[in-house]
Amino acid sequence: MVAFLFPLSITTFVVMKKQLSIILTIAALSLQAQKQVVITIDDLISNGPFKDLQHIQLVNQQVIDTAVTYGVPAIGFVNEGKLYRNNEEEARKQILRNWLDAGLDLGNHTYSHPSLYNTPLKEFKQEVIKGQEFTTELLQEYGKEMRYFRHPYLNTGPDSATKASFEVFLTQNGYEVAPVTVESGDYIFNKLYANAVLEGDSSEMMAIGKAYVEHTLKMFDWYEQVSEQTIGRPIPHIYLCHVNPLNADNLGAIYQGLKDKGYEFIDLEEALKDPAYQRTDYHIGKWGVSWLYRWDEGKVKEWLMAEPEVDPEILRKYNQ
Repeated sequence: MVAFLFPLSITTFVVMKKQLSIILTIAALSLQAQKQVVITIDDLISNGPFKDLQHIQLVNQQVIDTAVTYGVPAIGFVNEGKLYRNNEEEARKQILRNWLDAGLDLGNHTYSHPSLYNTPLKEFKQEVIKGQEFTTELLQEYGKEMRYFRHPYLNTGPDSATKASFEVFLTQNGYEVAPVTVESGDYIFNKLYANAVLEGDSSEMMAIGKAYVEHTLKMFDWYEQVSEQTIGRPIPHIYLCHVNPLNADNLGAIYQGLKDKGYEFIDLEEALKDPAYQRTDYHIGKWGVSWLYRWDEGKVKEWLMAEPEVDPEILRKYNQ
């Protein structure tokens, strides 16, 4: 039997064991997180522009089916106010059941999608409470719980005091913030895509969809670079998009593109285990930005200026 030259106390041994465990965890995460991503989909049950129930059902089902096909454990963030329109409450609630039936998850995105930047804190807290009523009960039916909150517009507060107070409120109510590291401006492409749908212009739909997929995959490459510079290593990414016609038809191509790049699809719980997500987010102000930028707050403007740009022709059409 080999003996230690210098006997360790139990306390010292426990401390060393914990330190080694942390080192091994970070090392393992560094390897595992090189190509991992969570897909988060906002504004359930509809991001528009089409408001009729049949179209909303179709878009959601396409998004659900595509996630199942590619083995994506996506989470959808719900605006519950969209459930209570046109005397279609039960049919609209069924859409959320369909998400859970498919093994996907749901989170809170407030009742009516206000911004914390210009909404009094007391009112915004009520938006959270009102926005969880049905979804919380539904999750419980499926043996799940409401755990995650996504800020509308990614706005986390107009000032540090409001931001801190709201974060305390979230913790007290059992929520974790659902951060975002990657987004690709899908709202820009969706406006043009929806117009093409209305006009029955299939060639334009294909062109816009192709441009969107290419831009999204380019943004993943960009944020991988930012991760290396900000964190010093790859991390599990959290991608933000919306439940809209564009994504109903094109998420499959994005998922395939990510698989081709070597990405593994994971859930939000798994991603948030990475130590990077324990970093403090100091960002305040009107515009929400990637958490990768927030963790290097002094360089936010520099990062934004250096981002890959949307195709100028797409922007021109969007601004018409």
